[in-house]
Amino acid sequence: MPDFSSFLPVGSFFIAFCTAIGLVIMFVGNKNRGLSEVQNSTITALAAQNDAQEKQIAVLEKKILRLDRTIITIQYALQKRRRMRLEINEDAITIIDERTSAEITVPVSFQATKRMPLSPK
Repeated sequence: MPDFSSFLPVGSFFIAFCTAIGLVIMFVGNKNRGLSEVQNSTITALAAQNDAQEKQIAVLEKKILRLDRTIITIQYALQKRRRMRLEINEDAITIIDERTSAEITVPVSFQATKRMPLSPK
């Protein structure tokens, strides 16, 4: 009958070695799964942010179009009713009275402050 006591250290070493390999595989698998979950949640959050920004861009484009049409309507009304020309530049708005050749230039304010009064003081 063979003596199994001589195989006991080799067997325990083999079991410990297999356990260590299993732990490494388990750790790497869990780490990759954790990274995958973080990536998926980040992708989902970024997709939601993109959707929100696309909706916001669409709303702002409609608002810009409405404001452009409003300015064109004001220019047309001033020209036809009062014979005044409204010129809008990058940094100033000029109103020209074509009957008297008088000009009023108002600088464009880029700060979000309270509204300017309609009548000059």
